[in-house]
Amino acid sequence: MMLILSGLTGFAQTEKGNFLLSAGTSIGVGDSEGLMGLAFTNSKIKSDDGSTSEIKLTNFYVSTKAGFFLIDNLAGGLDLAMSFSSGSTDVAGLNFESNTNFFGVGPFLRYYLGNGKIIPFAEVNTLFGSRNENSQGAGTDSESKFSVANIGAGLGIAIFLGGRSALDLVTSYNSTKLKETEDAFNVTQNTLGLKIGFTVFF
Repeated sequence: MMLILSGLTGFAQTEKGNFLLSAGTSIGVGDSEGLMGLAFTNSKIKSDDGSTSEIKLTNFYVSTKAGFFLIDNLAGGLDLAMSFSSGSTDVAGLNFESNTNFFGVGPFLRYYLGNGKIIPFAEVNTLFGSRNENSQGAGTDSESKFSVANIGAGLGIAIFLGGRSALDLVTSYNSTKLKETEDAFNVTQNTLGLKIGFTVFF
């Protein structure tokens, strides 16, 4: 009897009419520059003339979801993402400080494959938002603003921890386009990453 109830737990949580709330972060690999990932970077560069430069970056990223099960196992809703980063660069005795923040929102769909205590799922999402950058150093102060459009997809597993919660592990791909609002130049970033999250069902 307990085995039967255990096998039905995941299905009951993903039935039509239920809701989900999720929060997590990402660890990315690629040219993401910390926009949509948790990042801690410290690199040193030594030139042929013996001079050195050092670059430090710290970025915090969080993504939250609120969704509704449209049919059994298929949830749709809104994805909200935020990131905040700070960095410093020392070049030839000159120090430059930078701060960046990002905010985005957009729809998502997630489909759970089967039922049980460990359930694979697939998801797609889009984000639309803005990114602001501010840098200071060597007597200069500059600010840049970007509009951001992102499309992402992922394959993951939900490890159910009890009657109404699950740990999510997701392999994800994101393609992000940034457009500078004043100079009108575009930057495209592509990132492979691992998402780690926690979801509550009710």
